[in-house]
Amino acid sequence: MAQVLIRNIDEETVESYRQKARIKGVSLEQELRNLLEANRPFTPAERVAVSRDLRSRQVGVAPSMTLDEIREGLA
Repeated sequence: MAQVLIRNIDEETVESYRQKARIKGVSLEQELRNLLEANRPFTPAERVAVSRDLRSRQVGVAPSMTLDEIREGLA
């Protein structure tokens, strides 16, 4: 496992996360690990899945142009 040291964090910010950790019954370190894990960037496959999900929810929206249509417009 990797380790990260972050300097110069505002004390109010640290105290806020310390209180959240206390409420949840976990350590500050675990609370911050949970925060990092929950906000991890999407993998390429996850980005595709999110994109497909969003597109499937669009009703009455014209489909995207094809690559040929885009090239034609640029010419």
